[in-house]
Amino acid sequence: MNIFAFGSNGSGQLGIGHEDDVSTPTQCLFEDPNSNNPTNGNKITTIAAGGNHTLLLTTSGVLYAAGCNTDGRCGPRKPTNQSQNQSQTEASNGTNLLRFRKVILTDPVSDTAVSKFKHVSATWEGTIAVASVPCSQEPDSSRQDRVFVFGSSPKGELGVGIESPVPGFWSCMSSFPPEGTEITALASGMAHSAVVLSDGSVYGWGAARKGQLGAGNSAGKIAYSPVKIWVPFFAENVACGREFTVVSGRGRFVVLGDWGNRWGVLRVPDLLAVPGAEVDAGLGLAGEEKGCGGCEGSVPYGCADIGASWHGVYVHAAPGRERVEAMCSGSWSSVEGQTGSQSGSAGSLVAWGRNDRGQLPPSELPTPVKFAVGSEHALALLEDGRVAAFGWGEHGNCGPDTDSQGNVSGRYNVVSLPEAVDGKVVGVGAGCATSWILLE
Repeated sequence: MNIFAFGSNGSGQLGIGHEDDVSTPTQCLFEDPNSNNPTNGNKITTIAAGGNHTLLLTTSGVLYAAGCNTDGRCGPRKPTNQSQNQSQTEASNGTNLLRFRKVILTDPVSDTAVSKFKHVSATWEGTIAVASVPCSQEPDSSRQDRVFVFGSSPKGELGVGIESPVPGFWSCMSSFPPEGTEITALASGMAHSAVVLSDGSVYGWGAARKGQLGAGNSAGKIAYSPVKIWVPFFAENVACGREFTVVSGRGRFVVLGDWGNRWGVLRVPDLLAVPGAEVDAGLGLAGEEKGCGGCEGSVPYGCADIGASWHGVYVHAAPGRERVEAMCSGSWSSVEGQTGSQSGSAGSLVAWGRNDRGQLPPSELPTPVKFAVGSEHALALLEDGRVAAFGWGEHGNCGPDTDSQGNVSGRYNVVSLPEAVDGKVVGVGAGCATSWILLE
């Protein structure tokens, strides 16, 4: 699998060998001197983008990082006596990784090298990575999930206490996840993170003042270690906006955030709302019996993916879903697929929230086969293999054709790969003004 990137690149976070923004897809580079595509046939399953760094996770569990590494957010910094090849892949000040480097850590409990990971996410200045590691140094020790964090934590977003990890080093969360559970999903916003556990429970840490960790945790403003987020169903997945969280599972979802609701994120469209469900605003309330302080919605179980931008929610339904058309206060968008088409790729896309820069899908957008949401823009893989981009694209992350304010608003751009590139587009990704296209 090859990966191409375009958009913001001031710290080398695109991994394309330099620090200039680009508006056309450019092939990503890796430190492996033998190949620019060292994934050995494994697919890239997760693209996690922070403010100035990017993480790639493959199906085999190998994790790669590129971009700003002043504080070790891309993993352990290289020693000063690095080889010539390594020095050429970093900026002149030695703090930016301009090619993707494999992340390898050491587990302090079992004293084993950690080179395979299960989940990864990124805050603005930090990285959260989950790995299954031995419980002890005994040869036949059982395994448990361990949460490794590295980078900066000015608002507790790394979840390991008030003090940030020492720059260039990593830390592990103490006694988390709870014994007998595994982490099944992980997501991060700018300054908070949330995980779903195998028992359907949800925990989070970092900024909490806006209700992004649930009403019961907002009074503390910052959760410096994981706290439980109560939701009224068995959770299976999670997505994080800038200051809100969307938890979903078994056909239901809830949006947790600030009831000031400036961009209408908490106003779930009527046709997605749970009939008869009344969720309080959570003002001054705490405890499960008082509600979670969010807005609930429902989707057909097992057929929809839910993503979040900084200020919007996007529900992408699987093939065969009937059209969903929803009205709500503020901005909304609904895209209809051709149900019953021969290819079977019909479905729908519903989004609501901020739209002052065209962040919501334009009405003319064909229903995507795959969809990716960035901070203020989105990418869609269409049925015919084209890649569409729309939203705020000032850094080139929506292609070269934008209006005077850097927006692709009320329409979409078709992003073309270089003519010499041969391959089938199989996936898209979007981050903080960065865009990604996967080929095989």
